Amino acid sequence: MTPVANGNGLAIDVVGEALHLLPDGAVWWSSAQTLWLSDLHLGKAAHFRKHGVPIGSEPTLATLHRLREHLKALQPARVLLLGDLFHSDINREWEPFAGLCEEFQEVEWVLVQGNHDMIPEVLLQESGIQQIGRLDEGPFTFTHDPADMEVDFGYHVCGHVHPGIRMAGAGRQRLRLRCFCFSGKQAIMPAFGAFTGMHAITPAMSDRVYAITGEAVIEV
Repeated sequence: MTPVANGNGLAIDVVGEALHLLPDGAVWWSSAQTLWLSDLHLGKAAHFRKHGVPIGSEPTLATLHRLREHLKALQPARVLLLGDLFHSDINREWEPFAGLCEEFQEVEWVLVQGNHDMIPEVLLQESGIQQIGRLDEGPFTFTHDPADMEVDFGYHVCGHVHPGIRMAGAGRQRLRLRCFCFSGKQAIMPAFGAFTGMHAITPAMSDRVYAITGEAVIEV
């Protein structure tokens, strides 16, 4: 398997395809040379600043730094963004992402549009990003929202809900961690963005859940 930016990921098999779950919420699909990401929510900090909340641009820069490290290590042919790339109306935090696209212009950038994505077409074209509503490839169907699933879908891969899992430790310790959730027909990706919320899920007994710490992937 191709080396990854962080060696503490976890290799799993999903419908006959080898996937490498990465500790920050990305997935490396090696046979298609494709990096999966969901819910970056770039520009969210600037959106809050516009409404009087004093938050710097560090979350966007941290998110892009992690993405750059994956691009350098994996050298993917394609990056598949499963919606909510940008949080709201375009602001100046688009510029560092556009710079990243220019730096890695040999990469094919595909955005499966999410409910937050309101990016002007001219900016997408300038950055070489193809925006679509749904992608069917191999055994997978990619959209943004888990509720999108239809009968003609393959194994459904999506994001949107920012899944997290509650974990209990000794001494009444409680912890919430972002997670991947794989059911029989659907995988829900964690949010990749550094400035996103988290929704605690209650998985079914048959689901496979993998918590991420930023340093490791842990099956729970």
